[in-house]
Amino acid sequence: MSKITFEFGEVETLTREVHRAAAEVTKGGSAWAGAPSTGWAGGSKVGFYNGVPYSSPVPTVNAFGNTGAALACMSAYQQAESAMRNVMTAFGNTLDSDAERLELVVALFRQVDAEAADRMLQANRNRLDVFSAHLDTGHGDGGDARRAGQIDRLLGLTRNSPLGAGTVVAGDFNSVSTDGSQSAQAIQRYGTQGFDVNQGDIHDGRGGTSASHRRIDHLMPRGLGASAATRWDRGQSDHDGQVVDVTLPGW
Repeated sequence: MSKITFEFGEVETLTREVHRAAAEVTKGGSAWAGAPSTGWAGGSKVGFYNGVPYSSPVPTVNAFGNTGAALACMSAYQQAESAMRNVMTAFGNTLDSDAERLELVVALFRQVDAEAADRMLQANRNRLDVFSAHLDTGHGDGGDARRAGQIDRLLGLTRNSPLGAGTVVAGDFNSVSTDGSQSAQAIQRYGTQGFDVNQGDIHDGRGGTSASHRRIDHLMPRGLGASAATRWDRGQSDHDGQVVDVTLPGW
């Protein structure tokens, strides 16, 4: 029987490089999305002649010019743009999931012997556990302490997820993670257990997803690739939704 060995230094270096690659792909996707518009421009301009206003047409053109082939060029570009955006998003999520998996591999091989770690990784690689919660709404020190206790108990429940499984914790915690309160400190403890505490933050200039725009809704994945969070407008709810695509590692 062959013996499994593990070179921590090499795998940790690989993990850093995969994280760097994922960041570069995300940066490239943002640059692509922010490219100049290829839409049509035209209309008319207004001027004055001897004090009398007049208008004259402005040629309708796009970024590819105003020739007969401009429309075909613009249409082809827009199709390629949409396809490339989807490809870059999928590729970035895959790299992110691989980096998360490598971090889990390193942590697992440090805790148990190599053969046991390998068995755990293989047994649970396609498993996804999701924990959802709506926590206490009370105000003041008493309410904050109760929420902190609930947040810690929820973290304890995640320990029932087997090593090697992907995990997501999400919900309305009625607490921000950054004000130094007891509940904020409890949320930050998820980061010490491998969760991405800020993955659910939406950066669209509108604040959080609650009616007050405070960031009290949280979405924290572990061991998964995850896309940048986007907003799902609330409709009849008093909270907007947080939309994050998660990717299970393929190995």
